[in-house]
Amino acid sequence: MISKYALASVLFLAAQSVNAQSTDEMTACVDRADGVSTNMLECGKTEIAKWDARLNIAYRALLHREDGSKRTKLQAEQKAWLVHHLGETRRLASDPDTGSGAFMISQSFELDDIAKRTLELEKRVRNPG
Repeated sequence: MISKYALASVLFLAAQSVNAQSTDEMTACVDRADGVSTNMLECGKTEIAKWDARLNIAYRALLHREDGSKRTKLQAEQKAWLVHHLGETRRLASDPDTGSGAFMISQSFELDDIAKRTLELEKRVRNPG
């Protein structure tokens, strides 16, 4: 079984590993959670929602900009990413070998994955071509 402090570290490191933009807010939230896993999961949910909003903005900007085969390719790429993202998130959450830490590990993956995808799409918005 994973200790509550190890779980907090996993969640925090996921947020830190991708981008430091929200690190202070995430750190403060995890600190306030005081090792309570349900509170730490709420911190993660809040952070994921921020990244999800950014991801959707970047994706819509790219979708609006592209047409024809480039647009179709972008849609297929996003769908494939989403299928993998959701599948892996669910798989990790239901892993019987991680016990009560499964949701924290799953959320850590989800946060890291959505942040990476968001940064990738935002880079493409800034650098067309």
